[in-house]
Amino acid sequence: MKTTSLLDSSFPHRPVLSNAEGRDSRLIEIAWIPARAPLGRDDDRIGSRQLAPMPLCALVLVIILLALCRPLAAQQEKMIVGYSAQAGAYAPIWITKEAGLFRKNGLDVNLVFIPGGPTAAAAMIANEVQAMAMAGPAIVSSNLAGSDLVMTAGIVNTFAFQLVTVKSITTPGQLKGKRIGVNRFGAAPDVAARYALNHLKIDPRKVTILQLGEQSTRLEAMRAGQLDAAILLPPITTIAQKAGMNILLDMSELGGEFLITGMASSQKYLAQNRSSAGRLMRAFVEGIHYFKTQRRESEKIIARYMRTDNMEAVGATWEYFAAKIVPRKPYPSVKGVKALLDLAAKERPEAAKVQPERFINATLLKELDDSGFLDGLYK
Repeated sequence: MKTTSLLDSSFPHRPVLSNAEGRDSRLIEIAWIPARAPLGRDDDRIGSRQLAPMPLCALVLVIILLALCRPLAAQQEKMIVGYSAQAGAYAPIWITKEAGLFRKNGLDVNLVFIPGGPTAAAAMIANEVQAMAMAGPAIVSSNLAGSDLVMTAGIVNTFAFQLVTVKSITTPGQLKGKRIGVNRFGAAPDVAARYALNHLKIDPRKVTILQLGEQSTRLEAMRAGQLDAAILLPPITTIAQKAGMNILLDMSELGGEFLITGMASSQKYLAQNRSSAGRLMRAFVEGIHYFKTQRRESEKIIARYMRTDNMEAVGATWEYFAAKIVPRKPYPSVKGVKALLDLAAKERPEAAKVQPERFINATLLKELDDSGFLDGLYK
């Protein structure tokens, strides 16, 4: 199997963060400055007149009023959260941000786009982001290599990808000798491409897998005749079908469990910032609820982040992910991790001996579930 990268070969040592909404997303070192009232001349020159002491009950009332009137922004904890692809599977994290659910839970989140699972994992290892919505295979690879990254929630616990081909390719056999596009080697679409080929009884060595970046780039390459097939997700698949292309395989229909996309953090961060991580998880499950129950508003957010006005394609995205794929209780699938380990074991035999629980920390989610919070959202 040939694997070719069309990306710049100089892979950055530090991930470049960008923001899907166009807002500044540079990482700025934050210094804590104690809050204090500005001092003016009249503050320290009361005069010689002695003031009568304030009654205790009045003093307590003033303190309470001052606390209630404190600006909301001063109570928000700043946090940087990322997502690794502009695809419908990441809609829950976009919606959590845009619906104000992070702020509702006391978090001032800067949501940044870090393309590709391996790059996203590197950003968490460097502590440039505290949590990521990202591909499960990258977490497995990073953890096997010695990091403490784990999945805290599962957004997509199955292969939700679709293998899309140009109009002239209508059968699996026609893929032999052809070019298949993914985003980055080692990321979820790359894993999906190899799994799809094996499922279709095609030796991956009989095709050329190209690393082409985001879905829109892959689609344009197919339109230009530079690519014969690609691993895609809605809404791009809907646009591809409108252009006469074929969905050769909808992998979500295969029924297997694979932890493809989820929320991730480092064990160190979870241990040292339990309260903050708990509020993040609470906001996220509220975001999933919003995604599933507020279709019109969710579609507007998806369209904005996907930068499309094709609302038919956006609607297909909502129907595919909100109604079909994303679970109400987003536990990371243990079987899904085991499946990823089995795939990894073909190149790293030691992966077959590792317990899948090592890659999961669902304690925050379980606390919310045990409290009845998750069930309460849907009553």
